[in-house]
Amino acid sequence: MQVEIKGAIQNPGVYTLKRNSSISSLIKISGGLLENSDTSRISFNYILQDKDVVVIPEKQEVKLISINSATLEELQTLPGIGPAIAQRIIEYRTNNTFQSLEQIQDVKGIGEAMFNKIKDKICL
Repeated sequence: MQVEIKGAIQNPGVYTLKRNSSISSLIKISGGLLENSDTSRISFNYILQDKDVVVIPEKQEVKLISINSATLEELQTLPGIGPAIAQRIIEYRTNNTFQSLEQIQDVKGIGEAMFNKIKDKICL
């Protein structure tokens, strides 16, 4: 059977495999994964079928927003943060340096629910 592999892989291309071969064996014969491969959605044990196409995605970089130095515009890229709350964050940090991510909840308008939406997108 013939299977194609592409994406974040050493040697993308079409490979001839034995029946009942897994994605794991396809990755192995194609030279292995690249450093930036995102295998979080890949089932290595999946048994391939003839003419399957396997795409190994690249990891997406997540740019964290610094709550201590971000501009008004950068803060507004956070989910649920509009101009008013972004301005409050800037005003708050004028007098206080954020010492922990949780401290952002001291800003009026940012409660536990809002914090849970943004906590993986912010840094100090």
